[in-house]
Amino acid sequence: MISRFKSRVKERVKARLRRALGTPVASDEPLAHVVVAGGTLADWAGFGQGAWNRRIGDLIDALEREGVRWLTLVPVSAGSAPLDDGERLRLESMIDKALRHQRSRVEVIVRPEADGRARFALVVERLLSDDASRGVHSTASEQALARAVLAPADAEPDLVVVLGPPDTLPTSLVWELAYSEIVFLDIPWSDISTEHLQVAVDDFRRRNRRFGGIDA
Repeated sequence: MISRFKSRVKERVKARLRRALGTPVASDEPLAHVVVAGGTLADWAGFGQGAWNRRIGDLIDALEREGVRWLTLVPVSAGSAPLDDGERLRLESMIDKALRHQRSRVEVIVRPEADGRARFALVVERLLSDDASRGVHSTASEQALARAVLAPADAEPDLVVVLGPPDTLPTSLVWELAYSEIVFLDIPWSDISTEHLQVAVDDFRRRNRRFGGIDA
């Protein structure tokens, strides 16, 4: 049953990408959800508490004026080596403290998960397990998958800002890239500022959005 379910999930994702070649939408539509993919887990762990507080505060300042409701932060990749348990717990503690200091209409989600495929597989397995525990038939509903992948956010990402060269996609994202506009900023995680994020938003505003499609 699990293999059939995963096969249906794969077909749903393929259909999602095919539908991405749809009708253009005006670029002045509301910007609800922004994802920033930057740095490796080693870069994140190297940040101190003050740096984390300032980083999240600066990004919120850039997006709050745009009416953004959700900001998700993910690393671009794991880097050269995974974090040990002590480093991981220290990073999680710093992120938690930085989030508790924020007072904004922008809800911030920080996911220190560098493998987007592994995370997506866990989401599918969790949906399977939840359905089995309730005694219901498992389905590969796109809506259910989207809710589980994006939670607690309730909106698909409109804009994904990738810190790095434009020839490399982040390993931390899979589902989120299908409909999003992607802006690459070839700068390190340590340098991103309010101004950089505003440049990315301005780029998004100028685009003829095709939800993953390509202009003819």
